[in-house]
Amino acid sequence: MTKKKDKKLSTLLAITDSGADTLRKAFRDYISFFSKSQGAFTGERKTYEPLDNTVDEPNRRGNRLVQTTVSEKMDWLLETNGEYIDALFTKEKTNASGKAKAVLVVEGEEWGEFTSLELLALKSFLDSSELKSMMEKIPVRSDSKEWTETDAEMYADREGLYETKKTEFPNRTTEKENYILPDPNLASLEGSNYVPQIGVKNITKELGMATYQEFSGEWSQRQRATALRKRDMLLKSVLTALKEANDVAVAESKMKGETIFEYLFK
Repeated sequence: MTKKKDKKLSTLLAITDSGADTLRKAFRDYISFFSKSQGAFTGERKTYEPLDNTVDEPNRRGNRLVQTTVSEKMDWLLETNGEYIDALFTKEKTNASGKAKAVLVVEGEEWGEFTSLELLALKSFLDSSELKSMMEKIPVRSDSKEWTETDAEMYADREGLYETKKTEFPNRTTEKENYILPDPNLASLEGSNYVPQIGVKNITKELGMATYQEFSGEWSQRQRATALRKRDMLLKSVLTALKEANDVAVAESKMKGETIFEYLFK
């Protein structure tokens, strides 16, 4: 006699992944059918026998059959979705039993052994579109400038702060000074009402020395790219561990779809 092959958790996951949408759609279809097609559940039969010496009236005869019954609809609902309902509870019992577990290995380093529920929670966290979007928006320093870790006293005991080289330059101002333009004909005009021509020249004065330096608490482009790569690597490692964790025989649940439907609809 051939030994019955144990059903694996990975098989149940395939059933539950596809079955959830099917059952939701079935419920929506039933809601619509029950609301709009109540006539499908009713029927009628009309007979008519005319008395002697009277005119027959055939339109008083008829037979409209009941298309379906509530019991038939519920039986069909269970028949088409029972496997999913059974798999749902068996999956949860298997996960809760702790049988489904695996060692999580990330880039060659073992992080420890985790149950499939823990791994699924980590997968959900890493799969979050909000997490990825946040990481992609991490501000980064300009690559066109040379940055070094700062040792400025005002940022003492703070991590992740960088600075550019301090530049020093003089602070200058320009003043205007009037002067008389030289005129070679001035000697021949002595005693007249001559008005000399006035010129203006700019005189630069140094007022002091100034410095300029930039500081940044941003990441480098490489840091952000590395963080995004690590997220991808961790997610791949989790998926690998889940595949291994799910390669276990299931712990059969006593909760069955038939039991639920029998109680609710019979």
